[in-house]
Amino acid sequence: MEITAKIFLHLIQFAGFLFGQITNATLLFLVLTRAEKLFGSYRNVMAAFASYSLGYTWIEVLAQPVMHIKGAMFIVMMDGPIKMEAWMGNLLGSLYCGSTALCISLLTAQFYYRYVALCKPEILQKLKGWKLLLLFVPCFLCFIFWFSLVHYGMHNTHEKQHFMWEVMAENYGVDLFNESFIGPMYYTYDENGARILRWVDIMASVGCSCMMGTGLSLIAFCIFNIYSKLKNAGITMSPKTKELNRQLFVTLSLQTMLPLVMLYIPIGTFITLPFFEIGLGRVGNYCGAAAGVYPAIEPLIAIFFIKDFRGIVLCKGKRAVYVHHSQTRSSDIFSSTTFQ
Repeated sequence: MEITAKIFLHLIQFAGFLFGQITNATLLFLVLTRAEKLFGSYRNVMAAFASYSLGYTWIEVLAQPVMHIKGAMFIVMMDGPIKMEAWMGNLLGSLYCGSTALCISLLTAQFYYRYVALCKPEILQKLKGWKLLLLFVPCFLCFIFWFSLVHYGMHNTHEKQHFMWEVMAENYGVDLFNESFIGPMYYTYDENGARILRWVDIMASVGCSCMMGTGLSLIAFCIFNIYSKLKNAGITMSPKTKELNRQLFVTLSLQTMLPLVMLYIPIGTFITLPFFEIGLGRVGNYCGAAAGVYPAIEPLIAIFFIKDFRGIVLCKGKRAVYVHHSQTRSSDIFSSTTFQ
């Protein structure tokens, strides 16, 4: 059987799904069973992100998006193993795209928690117990907003089907009239060659881009302040407390760089290029391949950059547990003052 670009893309997506189930389940187990003494309430924030990643892998493998740019339009076609009615597939496509907003907002929530814990401990007192759920309310609002932008602003139309039918048939062997997809068409041309702007599609894409930019700006703000605090906290923090904070800072920083390279820059590029009618051909499917692999790689950062987690995974668990119980009871102070 010939390995076409579409089949190769789906193999990557399936591999990402299987590996992602293993790595995220491992991280979730470590967070729930090993992180309470070290991180206190912050482990709930970590667990929320790991749980999200487990769910995202299912959405991604059901959608198996195929992406392409033609002229002033890009398309995200649902090519998953289950063929759905058009309206169901369009909902799945909106859910898939909305998951991007949930990812960046959950990352932002993690950084905000760390920023508050280190720089604004008086605010942290208001997030105890069930009130910690308030931290996730903006995340779900971002998800709903992004979902709505995609579902109503980038929806499937007959005009878009006719515009993309030939290129999708030529490159991927599909009949777009029988497929579910979402995608904005930024403008068309009249019979005189004059450009007709499609403001609904444009504003939907601008809204998504602004949400990504806002989230990344907030993360950058938190990174700067956390770094400044850790740099100047050598006298007031014990070496162990400072080391734990350093591990978390490195973990979160890498967990931000990874989606920046694998999700946000490719997605931002994919959204922007059609404004200038610049196509990528099949290379545009890097977005779909990277989005499929990302959930599997991301947990490895926490597993291997947090010392206690790394010790357990590398079969040093017994020693790590012994050291933890015999030498780190002082981390209770760390938990109550910094992470609870």
